[in-house]
Amino acid sequence: MASSQEILASPHEVPAEPGQRERWADSLRVLVIAVVVVFHTATAYLAGSDWYYMDRTTSQVWSTAFFPAYVISMFGLGPLFLVAGWFSARSLAHKGATGFARARLLRLGGPLIVFIFLIDRLAAYLGDLGRRQHPSLADYWGVRPQSGGPYEAGPMWFVAALLAFSLAYALLRRLHAPPVARRRSGTQVMAAAAILITVAAFLAWRWWPVDDASTFLNLRWGLWPQGAVLFALGVWAGEAGSLQDLTAWARLLGWTALAAAVMLVALAVYEKARGNFESALHGAGWPIMLTAVLYGIISVAFTVWFTALIRARWSGDGPLRARAGRASYATYVLHPLVLTAIMVLFASLALAPELKFLVVAVVAVPVCFLAGYAATRVPGISKAL
Repeated sequence: MASSQEILASPHEVPAEPGQRERWADSLRVLVIAVVVVFHTATAYLAGSDWYYMDRTTSQVWSTAFFPAYVISMFGLGPLFLVAGWFSARSLAHKGATGFARARLLRLGGPLIVFIFLIDRLAAYLGDLGRRQHPSLADYWGVRPQSGGPYEAGPMWFVAALLAFSLAYALLRRLHAPPVARRRSGTQVMAAAAILITVAAFLAWRWWPVDDASTFLNLRWGLWPQGAVLFALGVWAGEAGSLQDLTAWARLLGWTALAAAVMLVALAVYEKARGNFESALHGAGWPIMLTAVLYGIISVAFTVWFTALIRARWSGDGPLRARAGRASYATYVLHPLVLTAIMVLFASLALAPELKFLVVAVVAVPVCFLAGYAATRVPGISKAL
């Protein structure tokens, strides 16, 4: 494979190997990040968590219809963590633990700092302009007026988590060499991963529920156990096994993920209808225990199934896909600012929020990728994005 790259990483970061470049990784990144853009558009117009600019619908039908998507969104970044771990194993083998850690600090740490201290501030400022407020731009380098909170990582919690996992992996390999032979089958490792996510998530949710935005930098600590285990699962596939070991039962995993997702959404809707959704998330009764079990199953089953699907069906080549894949990381970093700017531009459009969602989503996905691609063409920035 020539110039295979770590997920959300540039092609020159992973060693070139004989064979064909893994274009499916570009397809996976593009598809997941496009869905992220659409989902964040929906949070502004339909329901879900807060966004920098919001023009929420008053229709209970739309907000109720969006609720299952909000629940399922907890699993959307799982494939990125898995494939990041897989490519990280190959990158560390090429660079060594120290070189890998240094590259990760530059690649992930730099954009994270820029986002927290610049992009997040500018997006908040634009969002308030869209609400016809007239704040001073200088005020946004203090406390965010609309939330009263401090600096936030926002969607970049994913990058912060990936940086932490990468550094921990580099330290582990600095102290211990990777295994020389596979000790467990893919099925055994996936079962262990689902159990570990279940237990770790249940414990983490006692302190940091998945809907808690009050944590340090809003880093979404409640979602970190899932990301850590999926990253480790990818590392296992890169060091001691292979992605094929994980994806051999992809069809069964897909049906398992679907069945568990239906149960999870039904449970969430049931608790919400009873008015117990918030208390259930923060409690320790059977609803949160069952949620943790289903969460662990879906995290592994959906992630592996989705990765297998993309590898099998989206591995073709093409200049547009290659450019979009190259721009995917920059798109993820910049999309809050670009998306908020588009929302503000459409603020005066005389459409219902539901229709604005459709219009803005159609416009925002290509524009965000164009902005990301433009950023990768800027000298000095291209290596960081």
